Amino acid sequence: MPSNQEIRRMLQLYAELLTLHDQYPKLSGELASAAYYTRRFSDNIIGLDETTINKLFRPSIAKILKELKQTDTIEALDELIQLTPAGLFEMMRIKGLGGKKLAWIWKEAKIDTIEGLLKACKKNQLSELPGFGKKTESNIIKAIETYTVSQNHFHYGRIAPIAERLVTKIQQATGSKLVSLCGDIRRQALTIPGIEIITTATTKDLSPATLKKLMIVKKQTPNKTTGITQDEIPVTIHHSKKQNFYFDLFRLTGNESHANQVLKKIKNKAGFTSEDEIYKAAKMNYIVPEMREDLAEWDFFQKPENLVELKDIKGVVHNHTTWSDGVDTLKDFVEACIEKGYEYTVISDHSKNAHYAGGLKEEKVLRQMKEIDALNKKVKPFKIFKSIECDIRVNGDLDYEEGLLGQFDLVIVSIHQLLKMDEEKATRRLIKAIENPYTTILGHMTGRLLLIRPGYPVNYKKVIDACAANNVVIEINANPYRLDMDWAQIPYALKKGVMISVNPDAHSIKEIDNIQWGVSAARKGGLLRDKTWNAMPLKKIEQWIKNKHLQASAVVS
Repeated sequence: MPSNQEIRRMLQLYAELLTLHDQYPKLSGELASAAYYTRRFSDNIIGLDETTINKLFRPSIAKILKELKQTDTIEALDELIQLTPAGLFEMMRIKGLGGKKLAWIWKEAKIDTIEGLLKACKKNQLSELPGFGKKTESNIIKAIETYTVSQNHFHYGRIAPIAERLVTKIQQATGSKLVSLCGDIRRQALTIPGIEIITTATTKDLSPATLKKLMIVKKQTPNKTTGITQDEIPVTIHHSKKQNFYFDLFRLTGNESHANQVLKKIKNKAGFTSEDEIYKAAKMNYIVPEMREDLAEWDFFQKPENLVELKDIKGVVHNHTTWSDGVDTLKDFVEACIEKGYEYTVISDHSKNAHYAGGLKEEKVLRQMKEIDALNKKVKPFKIFKSIECDIRVNGDLDYEEGLLGQFDLVIVSIHQLLKMDEEKATRRLIKAIENPYTTILGHMTGRLLLIRPGYPVNYKKVIDACAANNVVIEINANPYRLDMDWAQIPYALKKGVMISVNPDAHSIKEIDNIQWGVSAARKGGLLRDKTWNAMPLKKIEQWIKNKHLQASAVVS
């Protein structure tokens, strides 16, 4: 029986192939909508009875799901796959290449590989096709470059748990030997080419046979073991002598520029019993691994213990429920937050303009507010704040009138549509939204999706300046595909006195735990606990929100 994720992929692929082959446009649209809709389900869709499936889905989709239930396949999809050149499936993954554009490239330019497409763009051959110009070719080249990088990198949130398990298993296999992560993954980079580990265990301790259940060993030398996990994630294990372990750990953690800045001040390269000793030998303050990027860490004069930690986060901010495109009900989501020990949550379903995500029209907003009021009475002292993730329209206006915006406890503003903008337009659009007196938090500043799309360009200093001038909090969207604002922008925000909120952008109870990835990114930028908005306890948050409303009232009146 296919999982919901597999069903979603099949429906989406079916929709894309119908467009590519110029067949049944209505069905293609219905398939794309159904693929998105499947995100709402936690129980297996195929396991639902026929009556329920007929009630939830259009007849065309219900028929396809029935076929899947009976045969584990979709015959029409299989036929389309057979008719499609293999290279086109990879080309479908290039951002910005919709089915119609791809069809033109394939049928008119006779191109069916990424290599051929890149070559044609560089020679300006696509500009001869209808709807294609030099700008389109330039955008395709950039998208291919992004895709190429993405094939060799992984999101930190995906491989961090795998890496930690690997370290634990190696420790168990080698007893008292020293073992640690190093490289990009120890610095908690947002995207990572693979897992790096350093250990005092020798290749004899970690033979291919010993490692068999953990990874497939490709090559082994006295100093290094390389291979891949069952998930096809590259692994490098560095073998170090005990007397050199902490020096090698520091050097291999990097980044190279940071390590060189420290090591050039040290004469003795061996015998260290901690990384702290290395910094002391260089007459420098200890810097946590995640900040070692040869950027803002040299101006960081706080104690490492003042950096925000996961345990500091008191509230779960920016969450979606079944009121819009979330998986879990409001009640279930709140109960999960309470169970996890949080003091408050901010429910911010999508606004009406996000119709594709079940955005809330005004009447629906008021009904949700009533449910929150009723639930708040039952869950004291826990608090549910009424919020919305309000779309920023193309002109910078917000998605609701002031009368409704003023009824929310707080408003998160984000751009979701019409993302193709130059820096000036994007910056102007954001700043106008920030200047709305009801704006509380700026959500995912650049709209990027790591390893998928780079996001629209913004003058982040101007945006941060506007947030400072209007008492607006900036979000670190903790979804591991976003981690937006970028950690490198945090020092400037702190300099300007802007508070930052680490928000999971949770669309399910499971995604509450996204917060940990946001905290990792926040620490890279040197975010302190007392500058973290949702590290404030409930009473302080309530007072902050009250003051913000007074500020808005003064502006409006």
